[in-house]
Amino acid sequence: MMVPTEQSQRIVAVLATYRDRATMLEAVLERLQEEGVAQAVVIDNGATWPLVERLAARFGDFVNVVAMGGNRGCALGYARGMERAIELDADLIWLLDDDNRPAPGSLAALVAAWHEEREQVGADCLVVTAVRDEHHADVLAGVPEQHLKIRWDSFGGFHVRDLAYKLWRRTPFGRPSGQAPERVRVDVTPYGGSLFHRAVVARFGLPLLDFYQYGDDTEFMWRVTRGGGRIVVVTAARIEDLEISWNPTVQLANRFSGLVAGSSAFRTYYSTRNAAYFESRFRRRSRLMFGINRLVYLGLVSFYARRSGHPERFELVREAVADGLAGRLSINPRYQLP
Repeated sequence: MMVPTEQSQRIVAVLATYRDRATMLEAVLERLQEEGVAQAVVIDNGATWPLVERLAARFGDFVNVVAMGGNRGCALGYARGMERAIELDADLIWLLDDDNRPAPGSLAALVAAWHEEREQVGADCLVVTAVRDEHHADVLAGVPEQHLKIRWDSFGGFHVRDLAYKLWRRTPFGRPSGQAPERVRVDVTPYGGSLFHRAVVARFGLPLLDFYQYGDDTEFMWRVTRGGGRIVVVTAARIEDLEISWNPTVQLANRFSGLVAGSSAFRTYYSTRNAAYFESRFRRRSRLMFGINRLVYLGLVSFYARRSGHPERFELVREAVADGLAGRLSINPRYQLP
């Protein structure tokens, strides 16, 4: 299906993959062809199957592979992918994970929204993104826009001033409308599903490489909104995640249960460390309030870790928080990527 546009736009998708995820990646690439993407850049972050040969045989020149020589982390991978997309003369860049399969018509919905929103903010200040159930559950539930944005001085996304609203939401009177608007503005969004013009990279730069793994998308998108730009979730564009998240927060009662139940130590470490660094450097106004939220956050992690029988997970989180607050980024040799 070709994408209707007001003017010719060359759209290049960027996907990172690793280990043996061939089946999911190929399913996503097939859908990208159907959606009308001009070309796909695949970041080979240590695939354990003959990626280049197999993709060339199946997709030909549609796929352009960037070999990283091993798993170098998502920050460097997506940075190199954006650079390659620009080298391939992309007008619009569509970021996806290797398990993010767009629903039919999603790209057309994103492009239409991009053209309309661009008239208000300009091509270099705009990101439009598709809905993913795991990351945009509150958007789909109809939660008011003001409650979708994370407060200043939050820690790990937690703020004590949100407790009253969250408790009220559990009552019959506080349930969201269940009606998702066509478009919702947010402060940050994951890479997966995000579409933007190459001018965004020219203005705001590439992902912060020291984040190494996780959180680099949050920091990158935050630069856009803090710089006067706009991030718009387009609910008519949908992404199906072919793999369940490592951190099953959606299936559990809250983010703390998901954090201590996650199966991967390196993912918990890097996501927690980078969030602590980001929030302490870029989203803190009051040392006192930030400190209160940090103490309550760690107390709740400790409680759920003990209750689940995994006290070692709390120690891991505490180590990650200490490293993030101290600015110890990049690769920690104790937590190697697969």
